Amino acid sequence: MYSFELRGLLIFGLPIWIIARIIILINRRKKGIKFNIGDEILTNLFVIYLFLLIGITILPIIIGEMTLYEGALSFIERCNINIVPFIDYFKGANYFGSIIRNVVGNIVLLMPFILYICAKSEKSRDLKSAIKITFLISLSIELTQLVMNIFGLTYIRAVDVEDLILNTLGGIIAWGIFKLMYRGKIKSMIDNIHPQLIEENQIN
Repeated sequence: MYSFELRGLLIFGLPIWIIARIIILINRRKKGIKFNIGDEILTNLFVIYLFLLIGITILPIIIGEMTLYEGALSFIERCNINIVPFIDYFKGANYFGSIIRNVVGNIVLLMPFILYICAKSEKSRDLKSAIKITFLISLSIELTQLVMNIFGLTYIRAVDVEDLILNTLGGIIAWGIFKLMYRGKIKSMIDNIHPQLIEENQIN
């Protein structure tokens, strides 16, 4: 049995990303597109965040036979779906600290994604888009976890409706933060990215 974890993703993924990014920058330079350091920092930070997001929500991926414990579970038990949100928080075994960590963690989880999308795309800066994007990403993560549970590719993760709710709430909060920050010097820094993007679209 082999377990593919975050370390493996970083070892293989980061070099591939660096090579791909260098090729993209070389092609942009050939087309006369100016190098934007703010855009480059933002993009690379976002890619690192994506690696961490995958590591937190999807990995480890277990390749091989199911464990004896997983093999003894029924199909419904392997799915491990919680359709009633927040019900576990009222059980005695859950401590207040762990509840807070779970709630805050799920709210924060997709906030960087929405902040990045708002910074890069003017068309996605409305509340409706933020809600839709966050919900769809969260749903994709939960469905991926469900499929992995069914086929024994992970250590039986909980597929929670509450995660959808908290992730989406985080997206709304991130949208609100962007709207509050999108002024003054920060607004100028973000807007400086767009001439490069417009110019690139015109060339293509």
